[in-house]
This record gives sequence, structure tokens and C-alpha cells, in this order.
Amino acid sequence: MSGRVRIITDSVADLPPEIARRLGIAVVPVQIFSGGQSQRDDETLDRDRFYENLRRDGPLPQTSAPSADEILHFYQTLAAEGAKEIIALFMATSLSSLGQYAQMAAARLEGARVHILETGQVSLGIGWLASAAAVAAADGATVEEITALVAGLRRRTSVVGVLASLRHLRRSGRVGWARAWAGDLLQVKPLIIFNEGEARLLGQVRTYSRALQWLERWVAETAPLERLALLHSRPAPQVLERVRAALQPYAPTGELLVVEAGPTFVTHVGPGGVGVAVVQAVKPGRN
Repeated sequence: MSGRVRIITDSVADLPPEIARRLGIAVVPVQIFSGGQSQRDDETLDRDRFYENLRRDGPLPQTSAPSADEILHFYQTLAAEGAKEIIALFMATSLSSLGQYAQMAAARLEGARVHILETGQVSLGIGWLASAAAVAAADGATVEEITALVAGLRRRTSVVGVLASLRHLRRSGRVGWARAWAGDLLQVKPLIIFNEGEARLLGQVRTYSRALQWLERWVAETAPLERLALLHSRPAPQVLERVRAALQPYAPTGELLVVEAGPTFVTHVGPGGVGVAVVQAVKPGRN
């Protein structure tokens, strides 16, 4: 796909590959260290084996941001395809060093300019911003117009989830308050929200069933929605189907998008989680 303005993101964005290809979005893979091997978080990674390693006792998988050289290669590919302006939408800078490497790569690129925008997001929260930016670019929007669009969407974008445990988030070291969490000892389920560059604890309940009820209620209270997707890290099939059925009425396009979160995100939140990525609709009287 060619165009003067192109969009690039990272594999943390959890964009389904067919959507990224259709919109011409370049996706830089994060490195996953799991089971004694280093792999790229892309379509070549064996997800079944990844989950096996994730559930074993012992060292948890780890992630590493792509190097400046790797990011530069993706920039150069877009420039070779005709891009003059590249808009980069990566994982929240408060949670990753990827943005620093992206800046270093941008300084070395010739033939195109790179504009790195803060997403303040994770997972499909980034994906929603990247896809909206790509649609706008295809429609002929300028860098300034896309920057304003992303800023407006960012304020209305959240990723909210029910985690089976905080073990993985705590051990990842990315979220300070998670290190002091003692809820796992009490079998308490944490309810987490990611937005504006922060991961915050929204609440905690005693059972997984009540946590799912809370998630469903949160979506109902947040509606109407401009975008909605059901995210998961392989919970029990009956759990996934229950949540899908409950959220279907709130899908703004009629069919609820269901996305298995990618290995990078799951490394930090663990298996068995269920969540949503939403963009709240603009309410009358608000910008």
C-alpha cells in the first residue's frame, strides 16, 4: 500500500493481521523470550507453545523492545514505498522504552519525516488509534489533522480487564502498585483500567463470576461506544462465550470484534483474562 502519509505501530497494538494489511499499517514486532528462545511477536510465533510456557512454574516469559536499527528498517521500507510522512503510534511511553528507540531511528531516517504520537495505551487501545489514523490518511488527511484526531480519540479510549491473577503484572515490574498486591493470597480478582498512560486498579471482587458481571456493567454504563472489542487471553470457552453474548448488544457496528491478545501483552497480564478495548462515543454537548 502506498501513500504520502503512512502509519506504523508495534505488535503490542494487537491489531488482527488482516486489519493491519487492509489498512496498510506497518507493525514492528516486540521480542519475546520464552522457553529459552527469543522470538518475534508476529504471525510466526507458536501461540500454543507460548501459553504452555506461560502456565509452567519457573521463569516467566519476558519482552524486549525492538532496537533502533529494527525500527529504522520499518521506517525505510515505508519511505521506499513512497511515504513522505510517517505517523508512529507505539505503546505508552510510561510503560515501555520503545518510544526512545523510535526517536533514535527517526533521527537517522532520510527521505521522510517521522511523527511519534503518544498513545497512552496498550493492546487494542493502540490498535484503535492506529486504525483510525490509517483510515484518515487513506482519505487524504494531513499530519496535523491526524494528530488532532488521535488526541481526541485518546481521551475517549480505554482498555479494561479482569485478570485471573496479578502474578504476571507484578513480576513484570511495569506497574508499581501491582508489586504490593496481596490479593492473590485471598483469591481476590483485580479489575484494571489502562488509559492516559496509566494502569489503575478500578476495584476488586471475590469471585471471577462477579468480576465478569462488573465488566459487563462497566461497558453498559460507558455506552454509547464508537468502538468496542472483546479482548481475551484464553479463558475457559464458556466464560468467553458468556461475555461475548453479554457485550454483543453494545457493539456499534453490529458484530462484536473478538481478539485474542498478543503474546507481548499477555506476558504482562497473564492467561485467563477477559477485557474490552473501547472508544467512547462523543456525547451531545461535549467535544
